[in-house]
Amino acid sequence: MARKVAKREERIASVVMTTFAAAYLIGTFLFIPRAMIKQQVGPSAFPTAVGVIMLLVSVLYLIQQFRGIGKEANEKRAAIIGAEEKVETKADLKTMGIVLAIMFAYAFLFDILGYAITTFLAFFIGTIVLNRKHLVRDAIIAFVASFGLYFVFSLVLRVQLPAGPLSLLGF
Repeated sequence: MARKVAKREERIASVVMTTFAAAYLIGTFLFIPRAMIKQQVGPSAFPTAVGVIMLLVSVLYLIQQFRGIGKEANEKRAAIIGAEEKVETKADLKTMGIVLAIMFAYAFLFDILGYAITTFLAFFIGTIVLNRKHLVRDAIIAFVASFGLYFVFSLVLRVQLPAGPLSLLGF
């Protein structure tokens, strides 16, 4: 009985993920402006690529759930990373809610605090919520990744991401 409920929940999750990915992809075509010059990569390129990848992954997950494939593969992957005990555990709704709140806060604060600061905070707070034990290492990774990507996009690729308070420093 518990296995049937879990399978039903997985199927519902796969349908929701696929629907969300499709809506996201449609949104990138409807709401994000295209590049003015045909050969130029415009502001819609990255969100469209993310939408396509999300849709492909969620469709594969959907197929996997409705065909019944995956349990053995999940167990093999869990054994590789040493997380066998987590394969059968239920999702922690409190943790999922907190992570969802972090994502909404990220979207809300993105323009206010800018890409680098918001991404750093979201990554670091996410690692704290997910009970990571290496906070110093995770803080360094979050800092290098968020600020490094900000500078790569703004200086190398010349794609302007929101700077937030960094604009006071001239970035």
